Amino acid sequence: MVLSEFIAIIGGLTLTFIIYLCIYFRIVTKNNGFELIDWFLLGLATFNGIGFSFVIWATYQGKNTYFWSQWLSQYDSDSNLILIYFSSNVILIFSTIFGWYLTKAVFFQRRSGKSPFVKSSFNESTKYISKKLTWVAWIMLIIAIIGYSIYTIPYGGFIGLLDYTSAIRSGFVIVNNPFSFLQKFGGFALFSSYIFYGFLIDKTFKTSTKKRYIILGFIISFFFSCYVLYTWVGRIAFVVHLITFILGYILYKNKSSVFKLARKIIMVFVVGLILIVMFDNILGRTTAGISIVELFAKELSFPFAVFVNHFNLQYFSWFKDIIAAPVFVLPMTVWSNLLNIETASEMATFMMLGANKGEDGITGSIPVDMITFSLIQGSVLGIIIVGLLWGSFLVFLQRIRVLVVNSSISNVIYANIVLNVVILSVLYGDPKHIVYRNFHLIAGLLLLYLFRKISFKLK
Repeated sequence: MVLSEFIAIIGGLTLTFIIYLCIYFRIVTKNNGFELIDWFLLGLATFNGIGFSFVIWATYQGKNTYFWSQWLSQYDSDSNLILIYFSSNVILIFSTIFGWYLTKAVFFQRRSGKSPFVKSSFNESTKYISKKLTWVAWIMLIIAIIGYSIYTIPYGGFIGLLDYTSAIRSGFVIVNNPFSFLQKFGGFALFSSYIFYGFLIDKTFKTSTKKRYIILGFIISFFFSCYVLYTWVGRIAFVVHLITFILGYILYKNKSSVFKLARKIIMVFVVGLILIVMFDNILGRTTAGISIVELFAKELSFPFAVFVNHFNLQYFSWFKDIIAAPVFVLPMTVWSNLLNIETASEMATFMMLGANKGEDGITGSIPVDMITFSLIQGSVLGIIIVGLLWGSFLVFLQRIRVLVVNSSISNVIYANIVLNVVILSVLYGDPKHIVYRNFHLIAGLLLLYLFRKISFKLK
């Protein structure tokens, strides 16, 4: 084992151990369970600690592809690069934690924050709340089905779309679809299924007549969600969707200690790894015959390779990506063609592949992780600013649970926020990716807020 490999493996495992230990002591001393800051640190410790060690080890063992190996080998030629990578993680960790506590001190200093749930400020009965939540679930499901059916028309309908899924994902589809902006509306079915599922696991929801409609809604929304995710050809999105139900149930039923919850989280993580391998085969995303070690080495290499690329070229956007974040809720034709916005991931893809997705035979893009995204914004200053903003954002995101006073539904939606927003942002830190994969959450939470403000009589 060469020195650089030893430093990478030991350094990554040490980083993971220290962060895990800090999370444990924070939870024990505060006695308020896992909060979003803990989930973020958990994801960062796992991916940028254990993940980094694993990828470097696999690369040295010849278990990685040539494309990724040529970038990762630069950690061997420059051991200081490994130390710079770990230092960048430490800076991001401290700035995010500081942003978290500063925001809580300034905006929520009078709140104890010991409970993950915030009691409703509205004087509403349980029946009244349940009816509103049911309406939101059915509305989201109807919009998903109608919107996606219109989107599939140019491809020949729901069945015809299946012949174009891989081409659409690669950016080389030859069918001109004026309704392409409706593609992400199919994700509304995901949010709908979370609400219906929350009702099903709610031990206080026992009305037989309504439960039949809830079961029907869950069946329709779940299977339509699976169809939508299959047409998106997204392994991670599929796995996150399924894991949301498991994690949501665990969080809702959990009344145990931190250790017991940690064991359950580890089990969820293992199930997630198994599902990734399974959906990789189902969706045909990887060449047959590749081993599990080679699969995960290849899939986890991009953040560490992008970091090397940026370190060599030093290209910066000076916080333009953060300023432009809200426009990514609009169709791509608006922010890309009209506003001519180039994302951090597009910059990284062009720098590493020489062209963007859909050009010169390039069938995929290279996303940027949160560390590299922060560096692109403005070097070390970028890491500090992004960390502060991210910590502050997590505080307000934690408070969003006030929109859902139903405990079971709140935990299911919260589980999806943990997975899709907080943990995945460690690997996919570009605001475009964050907004795109959470479009259903943004729309669903907005609709929940609007319904909380609307009053109507119950018959």
